[in-house]
Amino acid sequence: MDAISNVRKQLLPLVDALVGQLEADGDPGSAAWFRQVGAALEAARQEEDLLLIFLEQLGPTGPMADAAGFGALARLRLDQLLAQAEAVAFAFSATGDPH
Repeated sequence: MDAISNVRKQLLPLVDALVGQLEADGDPGSAAWFRQVGAALEAARQEEDLLLIFLEQLGPTGPMADAAGFGALARLRLDQLLAQAEAVAFAFSATGDPH
C-alpha cells in the first residue's frame, strides 16, 4: 500500500464519523466543510497535496468548531481527526514517509 493510500485509510473514517455526527447535530454547513476535506483526501496524489489539506483545511478547524458551537461528540470526533492528522504530519516530517 502506498503512503497516500495509508493516510486515506487512517483519516477518511474519522472524517466520515465527524460528518455523520455534524449531520446528526443539525449542522449541515460544518458537515459540508468536512465532506470537502474528505474529497480533498480522496483526490490527494502526493505528499504536497496532503500537506495543503493539513495546513489549509484542517488547520483552521479548531477555531471554526468553537465559533460553530460543536457539540461534545462532534468536538471529540474533530479532536480524534486532528490528532491523527498531526501524527501523520509528524511521520512525514520525521521520515518523509507516513506510517
